[in-house]
Amino acid sequence: MTMQHKRGDFEGRVSVKGLLKLDKIADEQRIRISNLAMASRRIIADHPEMCPWYCLSVRTGSEFTVEKYLYEENVEALVPTCLSAPKYSRGRIIEPKRRPVMPGYVLVQCAASAHAFLALRQVRHVTGIVGGAERPYRIPLKHIDKFREHAQRGAYDYRPITGMSYDVGERVKVTDGPFASFDAEVTAIDAEKHRITVDVEIFGRKTPVELDIAQIEKV
Repeated sequence: MTMQHKRGDFEGRVSVKGLLKLDKIADEQRIRISNLAMASRRIIADHPEMCPWYCLSVRTGSEFTVEKYLYEENVEALVPTCLSAPKYSRGRIIEPKRRPVMPGYVLVQCAASAHAFLALRQVRHVTGIVGGAERPYRIPLKHIDKFREHAQRGAYDYRPITGMSYDVGERVKVTDGPFASFDAEVTAIDAEKHRITVDVEIFGRKTPVELDIAQIEKV
């Protein structure tokens, strides 16, 4: 049975305040989409010299979701990956999975625009822009190219343990990735997975980053 309603049947059920709230949400959505266009590949194609790479901090575990969403919105995004350690179950090998080399971060290329930064900051699961929205850290292109190339050839994939001669509290230098050339302090070590967590100081702010051991060296 099909039910039909006259226009006035629902009048009074939604308050004026509620309608205004819905209108505001719709307007904000339109503005966000419009601002995100400022970060599109079209801008990069037309003005590559005005579109550096930046680093978004995201909720850990949502890196691929954010990358996929930005890709669908025509925004250049990058999450370099590595293969995790293989697992065994009842004598059978479970294929290793792809995981971000740097959990909690997504690299993005866009115009240095306040509108673009605002839109990126409002993407679901994005928690901020490294360096802050007013003066975000610009990643040198050479660091992006080197990081991408190393990840593609499997430099960060799981491999047998060869020892890890670092200690918590030790000062190190990041040699690869978006934070290459920065000094950092070791805060946690996972020797079994060849992973190390450091605090990188960027513009006076400490930024925690999980890296592969191959991305740092002693100072």
